[in-house]
Amino acid sequence: MFLSRIQLLLFLLLIGTGLTARADQGVVPTNRTLEFNTKIKPFLSKYCYDCHGEGSAKGKVSLDDPQRGAHQMGNRELWLQIWENLRSDLMPPAKKEQPEMVKRQEVIQWIERNVFLLDHENPDPGRITMRRLNRVEYSHTIQDLLGIDFNVTDNFPPDDTGYGFDTIGDVLTISPLLMEKYFSAAEQIMKKAIPEEVGRPQPLSIAPNEFRQEGNNSRTARFMRAGINHTVRNDWEANIKGAHHLKVNYEITGKASAQNYTSTWQVSIDGEKHESREISLSKSKTGTINLNLDLSADMHRIEFGMFPNNGDVNNNVPLAVKVLKVEITGPAGSIDWGAYPKSYRLIFSSGPPPKNPTERDLYTKKLLNRIASRAFRRPVNKDTLNRLIGLAKAKESAPDGTYEAGIRLALTAVLSSPPFLLRGEESIDGNNEEQTIDEYSLASRLSYFLWSSTPDAPLLKLAAQGKLRANLRNTVDRMLKESKSDRLIDNFVGQWLLTRDVEGKFFDTPHILGIDDGNKARQIFNLFTRQDMKRETELFFKHILMENRPAIELVTANYSFINNRLANFYGIKGFEGKEFRKVNFEGSTRPGGILTHGSFLVVTSNPTRTSPVKRGLFVIDNLLGVPNSAAPPNVPELEETRQKIGKDATMRELMELHRAKPLCRSCHARMDPIGLALENYNAIGQRLEKKGEEIFDTSGVLVTGEKFEGISELKKIIAGPRKKDFHRCLTEKLFTYALGRGVEYYDSPVVNKIIKEAENKGGGLKEFIYALIESVPFQRRRADQAN
Repeated sequence: MFLSRIQLLLFLLLIGTGLTARADQGVVPTNRTLEFNTKIKPFLSKYCYDCHGEGSAKGKVSLDDPQRGAHQMGNRELWLQIWENLRSDLMPPAKKEQPEMVKRQEVIQWIERNVFLLDHENPDPGRITMRRLNRVEYSHTIQDLLGIDFNVTDNFPPDDTGYGFDTIGDVLTISPLLMEKYFSAAEQIMKKAIPEEVGRPQPLSIAPNEFRQEGNNSRTARFMRAGINHTVRNDWEANIKGAHHLKVNYEITGKASAQNYTSTWQVSIDGEKHESREISLSKSKTGTINLNLDLSADMHRIEFGMFPNNGDVNNNVPLAVKVLKVEITGPAGSIDWGAYPKSYRLIFSSGPPPKNPTERDLYTKKLLNRIASRAFRRPVNKDTLNRLIGLAKAKESAPDGTYEAGIRLALTAVLSSPPFLLRGEESIDGNNEEQTIDEYSLASRLSYFLWSSTPDAPLLKLAAQGKLRANLRNTVDRMLKESKSDRLIDNFVGQWLLTRDVEGKFFDTPHILGIDDGNKARQIFNLFTRQDMKRETELFFKHILMENRPAIELVTANYSFINNRLANFYGIKGFEGKEFRKVNFEGSTRPGGILTHGSFLVVTSNPTRTSPVKRGLFVIDNLLGVPNSAAPPNVPELEETRQKIGKDATMRELMELHRAKPLCRSCHARMDPIGLALENYNAIGQRLEKKGEEIFDTSGVLVTGEKFEGISELKKIIAGPRKKDFHRCLTEKLFTYALGRGVEYYDSPVVNKIIKEAENKGGGLKEFIYALIESVPFQRRRADQAN
C-alpha cells in the first residue's frame, strides 16, 4: 500500500494536460456562390446530372436536390463524396464522357478552397490526441531504457485499433484498471532491472571432482572412503583481500556392516585445520560446514582429509563422505562490474554508488535526472527530480532499506507517471492558431515513428542543442541504419500489409491441396512456410526502403527475397540455400511484387478457398485508397450462390451472378476484377495453371476503365494511370501510422505536397518519409483550445 500511494501521489503531482483541439476555421470566399453557378454547376450538369440530377438519384445521390443539393455548400457529406470520386477518377463512370484532367483538377481545387475552406499555403496541422504508449511501444521503450524484456502480451490487454493501426491516439486511452496494471508492471520491471540480491557478492562454485588426491587423480571429493587415509585438494585464487565465506555441503553414505566404524573428516585451508567432523552411520546423513576466512588476494589451497580412527586402515570399509557442493563467497566489492546484470549497469552507468554521503547524493541526482529525462523524453523539471530524490532517500532510510531499494522505488514511480506513459507535446511559439512543436517533441515523433520507442541519447542531444530540425534527413538516415528500424517494418508493414496475420490464419490445407493425407499437407504448408512468407515481404520492403527504390516497385518489382524452402513451395526451380537472398524473376512464371507474395495471398483468402472479394478489397483499401462503401446487410455467402447455379460454376460465374444484384453492383465492380486477376493463385499462395479442366480467365476491366489480361498487366496499370492513387494511399498510410490520427479532408494540401516532393526526387520510398517528417502536420500542432 505504501508503494501504491506514493506512486499515485507522484502521478497526481506530475499529471498535465496536452489535449489539443480546434474548430475548423477558414475565410469564406465572398464570390463562391457566383463561381459555383458559373463554373461548377455547368461541370456537374454536363458530367454528373445524367445519373445524379434532373430527377435521377443513383446511389441515393441527387446533386440538384432543392434542400440537400450541391448548391448547399454546407452539405459537407455530399461534397466529400464529389471530391473523393473526382480525384480517384471514379466519377464520371468510365463509360461516360470524361472531362479533361485540367478541368477536373480545377473543380477539385475549387472544392478544397471554397467548400472545405482550405488554405493551401498554410495547411491545418490537425488535431493530435494525447495518447498512451501502445503495447509494442511500451515493450520497446522498456527494453531500450532499461535493457529488460517485459512480456506485454501477458500483462496488458490488446490495444484497440483505428484506421488499420494501433498507433491511433483516439483509441489509446487509459482506464482505471489499465492504470493498476501499469503500476504492477512498473514494480515487476524494476524488481527485474535491479534484483534484490544484486550488489551482494555471489558465491563461486567449485565442482567436487576438481578436488583430487596428489599422485592419484582417480580419488576426488565426490567419494572419500572412510577406511583410507587420504587428502584431496584444490588450489583457488582470491581476487581481492578480505573476508570470505566457505560453505561445504556433504553426505555420509554407508552400509549396515559399517555400523561400528568411525573416521575423522576435516577441512584445511593452506595447511591449517579449520573444521573436523566424526564420520559414522550414527551421525546425521547430511551436513554443512561454514567457515569465515580472512584471505589475502593470493592462491590458497583448500583440502578435505579423511583420517581413519585409531589408525585402522581398511580399503573395504563401506562408509564414505560425498561432497555435494563447495561455494566460496568473496567480500563486498569483490564482484567484477561486468558480472552485474545489463539492466543494473544501464541504470548505475557510472559504476557502483560511492560510499561518501556527499558524493552519493550527487550520484543519485545524476542517475535519476538521466533516466527520468530519457523516460520522459525531455529534461525532467527540478521539482519532479527533487520528488524522485526524496522518494529514493525515504526508502533507503526505512527499516531494512538499501540504496538500491530507494532507486528501485523512484524509478518505479517514473514508469508509473503520465510523462512516461503518455505522449504529450510542447510548442515553441505563442498562442497563434498553429504552433511548432519543440525539438524534444519532434524527437519523440521521429523515434516512435521509426523505432516504436523512446529517443536515444544522440536524438535528445540534437534536440537539446536545437539542431534536430536542421539535421532531419541525416538523422532519419542514421535511424534507419540502426537495427531498431526493423520495428518500423514489423509494425507498419505488419499492419498495412497484414503480415502480422500470416502465422495465425487457419486453413483446411488438405482440402485446398486436394489430398487426403493431413501429414503430407502439413509438410507442404506449415508454420515454417508462413514464417518464410512473412520474412519475404519484410525483406522486400526493407530493401526498397534502404535502397530508396521507387515506392511503386512494391507492386512492379520483378524480384523478391526467398530461401530454398519458399522457392520449393512456390515451384521455383534451381534455387539452393537456406538463407534468404534477392532473386530476379525475369523469365519466371511467378511475377514479383507484393501482389504475388504468399503473405498477401494467404491473408486475403478464406479457410477453404480463394476470395476475389478480399483480394480486391485489400488492393482497393491498402494500395489504391479508392473510396468504397460498406457491404449491405444479409449478403448471401458465395456457397449459397454456388448451390443455386451448380457445383461446377467457375469463380468468375459466381462473382458475375453476385454482382448482378443492384445493392452489390457498384462495390463489386471495383473489387472483383482485381481479385479475379489473382484467381490462378490458390488460397495458400501457390500458382496454378488451371483448376481441373478450367483454364483461369484473369482478364478484367477496372472501374476506371483500364483493361488488362492477368496480374502482369494489372501491375502496369497500377504503375501507370493509377500510380497517383498508389502514391496517395501509401502517403496516407504512412501519415496515419506516424501521426496517430486518420487523414482528414483538410490534410489534402499536405498529402499532395508530400507526393509532389517525393515524385520530383524519383518517387523513392525514403523520399516519402523525408517529405512526411518535414510536413506541417509532423512539425506543428493546433494551438491548445482555450478553457
